[in-house]
Amino acid sequence: MKKLLFALLFILFGSAIQAQTLTPVKICDLPADLAETSGLTTIGINQFLSHTDSGNEPKVMVFDSLGVIKRKIKLYNATNIDWEDLTKDKNGNIYVGDFGNNNSDRNNLRIYIIPDPKTITKDSTPAGILSFTYSDQKAFPPAAAYQNYDMEAFFWFNDSLYLFSKNRTTPYNGYTKCYQMPARTGVLTAKLIDSFYTGNGTYLNYSVTGAAINSTGNKVVLLGYDKCWIFSGFTGRNFFKGKVTTYPFNSLTQKEAVYFESDLKLMITQENSIFGNAGMFRVNLPLQTGLMNNISSQYEIEAYPNPVEETMQLLIRTKSANIVMDIMLFDTAGKKVKTWELLSNTMHELDLHEFASGTYFIKLTDGYVQKIIKE
Repeated sequence: MKKLLFALLFILFGSAIQAQTLTPVKICDLPADLAETSGLTTIGINQFLSHTDSGNEPKVMVFDSLGVIKRKIKLYNATNIDWEDLTKDKNGNIYVGDFGNNNSDRNNLRIYIIPDPKTITKDSTPAGILSFTYSDQKAFPPAAAYQNYDMEAFFWFNDSLYLFSKNRTTPYNGYTKCYQMPARTGVLTAKLIDSFYTGNGTYLNYSVTGAAINSTGNKVVLLGYDKCWIFSGFTGRNFFKGKVTTYPFNSLTQKEAVYFESDLKLMITQENSIFGNAGMFRVNLPLQTGLMNNISSQYEIEAYPNPVEETMQLLIRTKSANIVMDIMLFDTAGKKVKTWELLSNTMHELDLHEFASGTYFIKLTDGYVQKIIKE
């Protein structure tokens, strides 16, 4: 019976294809001052920028490919409550995310902004301050099942910052949430725009610890301790709507930061831990970035927020004229629990309050499937 159920689910929801294993190649060990490295980018030839996390001094550090620290720049009006990542914009400005939030209870989240370090002549500089909250957070902390407001990953893209949560829910639901807000100083709200299901296994295997976008803005990486997820073929900010390939690494270490050295090369740093010493590594990506779930579908679904509490916004994009489509909702047992007739290329609001909390699947008539979580 179990084999039959598995076969039915395989037919209904499709299958995952395992990509090849990637082997990070060590470039250098990192010195004691960067033993807790949490961010990484480049600011020039053989010039890398990083920082450390909670409780350390509010400094960014420039180092070379031998792991030698060349400069330390203090942000003298900042504190390092829990610095977890950094990114840069097209003008070289640096954004440092003080948004580590293990217990999902912080109400003093910050992103510090400084100019290109090559233009800073002194050993200290003031930073612009972006203070923010999350659009969907109402309790500090929320219940254990909703503690998904820790951040360790973000990048700059088209004048906005995109943040990706490090899931700490109990029980673990396997989603990273994507937030967007303008890349400027002020008191802002990070808007929840999408989410991605990394996997419902253990925290160490499915947490997102770093993120980056390539220079042309058409490829995104999310980093984990033992794998990374590569997204391509998307449009605009719809990073999770294109191709996605999961690449396992050959080992589990405390990988904390990533950037694209080129379209086919990643640079990553790992923190000193029981899994390995602090260091910087290069990862070569395959020429092909893998297969996309639902690659044969002629449609594209936008569904948010996901996870959802009561109502979900749903848009089905088609290349042809607007058509009436049957949209089916299945539970994890493969039972169809709801059908809607919806017009394509139109935003619809779906009321899901009648359904119990759990995992569901939206399925289109051509076989396209999208997983959603009802909270």
